[in-house]
Amino acid sequence: MTTDTSSVGGSGATAPSTGSYGSTSGTDTRGSRPLIEDLMVFSLPAEVDALRQEDQYRNGERNSATLAKEVDFRVLLTVLRPGAMLDEQDGDARASVHLLSGSATLSVDDQESELTDNDIAVIDSGRPWILRATGECALLLTLAWPREKAGV
Repeated sequence: MTTDTSSVGGSGATAPSTGSYGSTSGTDTRGSRPLIEDLMVFSLPAEVDALRQEDQYRNGERNSATLAKEVDFRVLLTVLRPGAMLDEQDGDARASVHLLSGSATLSVDDQESELTDNDIAVIDSGRPWILRATGECALLLTLAWPREKAGV
């Protein structure tokens, strides 16, 4: 199955509509959608607001949505309460952490950095890292694996 992308990307080409991973399964509060297309545009403030309204965040310490996913690439939007952590011990992927709002501490090896609104940190592959929210925060996490690690 293909999707005409001429109205989105302007190329007039057709492309697979679902990529290697197809579509999200959807939930009671989120509809199903493709995980990769030629062009995907998101309103981050609206997506953050929606994550904060879901039970997983209202009753817990975090909530996340995968915005894009392909074999060697991921974009995740995450909201965290103070004290919540993301612990990436594998470290195979090169990562960027864009703190959209709030505050957090990022630890990579023996280095520690304080992140605040609109800061972005880039972590090279092969480096495990830990992010701890020091205030309520929203972040965009992008992961890119080397092709040999991604299995492509």
